[in-house]
Amino acid sequence: MAWPQLGNLVAQKKRPILKWVGRTIYKLMGWKLAGNLPNTPKMVLVAVPHSSNVDFILALSVIWGWGIKVNFLGKHTLFKFPHGFFFKGVGGIPVDRRSPQGLVTKMTEEFNKRKELILGIAPEGTRSSDGSLKEGFARIAQAASVPVIPAIVNHKTRTISIGTVIEDLSSVTDIIDAVREQALLGARRAPVKA
Repeated sequence: MAWPQLGNLVAQKKRPILKWVGRTIYKLMGWKLAGNLPNTPKMVLVAVPHSSNVDFILALSVIWGWGIKVNFLGKHTLFKFPHGFFFKGVGGIPVDRRSPQGLVTKMTEEFNKRKELILGIAPEGTRSSDGSLKEGFARIAQAASVPVIPAIVNHKTRTISIGTVIEDLSSVTDIIDAVREQALLGARRAPVKA
């Protein structure tokens, strides 16, 4: 599989060994990557659906294999000793779902103070979700004025497809609907040829 070339503005990490590890894992798992990220330094990358324990391994192999620098929100219990060091090291930001107050403000401040930031979010929040998307990712994108890019995970075709950029951030509901629509289209796609 040929990996799409990243634009010069996309947040990247130059780590050849991790790139090799990520690409090797992805190839051994038999997955493909379709589409490309927009050439912009800040974005909210939304992974849908989040339905398997394998999703994190897939995401990490794409992040490493592509060489992109991604931060992600994860439930605070993942960041406890001793494995918390790993999750923070790979870009994790702990979130206590029991008290999410201030998360939008915190993430907006992060976007404002950094030159580049790709924030990865699984908007269903949990693998046991009924498929509904939580509003947090849309509220963060709207408050920070950064585009939303869906990353559609299709387990049938073993493909992660980078969707169309969502730049109209005027309505949280419209952002969520656009992500949901792209996810539904991605779920019906035929397998990508190698």
